[in-house]
Amino acid sequence: MTIKFPNKKTPILYQGITASSGSMHVEKAIFCGTNVVAGVSKDKSVTMFQNIPVFQTVKEAVKKTKPQISVIFSSPQRVLRDVEEAAKARIPLIICPTNHVPYKDVLEMKQLALKYKVELIGPSAPGLVTSEQSVAGTVPAHLFHKGNIGIVSRSSSLTYETVQQLAKFNLGVSSCAAIGSASILGTGFIPIIQAFLKDNKTKAILIIGKASGNFEYELASYLKKKKSHKKIALYIPGRFVKKDEKTLTVQNKNNEILLKEKALEKVGVYIIHSAGSIGQEMQKLMGYDEERNDIK
Repeated sequence: MTIKFPNKKTPILYQGITASSGSMHVEKAIFCGTNVVAGVSKDKSVTMFQNIPVFQTVKEAVKKTKPQISVIFSSPQRVLRDVEEAAKARIPLIICPTNHVPYKDVLEMKQLALKYKVELIGPSAPGLVTSEQSVAGTVPAHLFHKGNIGIVSRSSSLTYETVQQLAKFNLGVSSCAAIGSASILGTGFIPIIQAFLKDNKTKAILIIGKASGNFEYELASYLKKKKSHKKIALYIPGRFVKKDEKTLTVQNKNNEILLKEKALEKVGVYIIHSAGSIGQEMQKLMGYDEERNDIK
């Protein structure tokens, strides 16, 4: 299943549209131009919200409005049932921002996504944004400006800092996928990278990784099989600490980051070592390619 970044025309469904977080984020989505075509609420008295039709079931919403993305605002106790409802309705992409979902439920969500051949981003995922066009999730779309750098990130706060750094160097973002920081996630880096490699608006890709997990190693194996790819940069936070804090745990974490960096550097990924220099390093990477055309 190929992930497609949303644009102004992409029809999006919001499950839990009348929940406090759901209503807040759908209003922000509408404000930035997102094509929200429907909502789902268990409140039978609600049939419209912000001029958006509200249904009691996902099945009915899909039949009437044919959404391509569903964003789910639900409690940790209920979210598995809501993901199952969206998956059974064959909505191609499901985004789940819910935090603190039990591991058992996350594993069931992953199985549902595989069974019904849909993509699941999350849980604990801010979601997707295409600059100045559309947002699906909790990403603050107003921070993003048009450009040709695609971002896939496991750190939402660092993503937003990075976007502001890029702006200082006159760089913008094509699309961004904030896939979440939980230890178990529905979608890793590869489906997002595949989407960026096919996206004509994306000229370079920035990965904000994490010390734990295997996503970086999986991506290194994937890129090794490709003869060439777009410019890709990687930054993994958490490597630098004060000398008096270098416990065994910190040393192991630093070693893991170093191993991931080496694995991706071998397949042509540009490594960024400091969070404060991401914007400058991305400018350097983009200029380097234009002048020497060494990195494809």
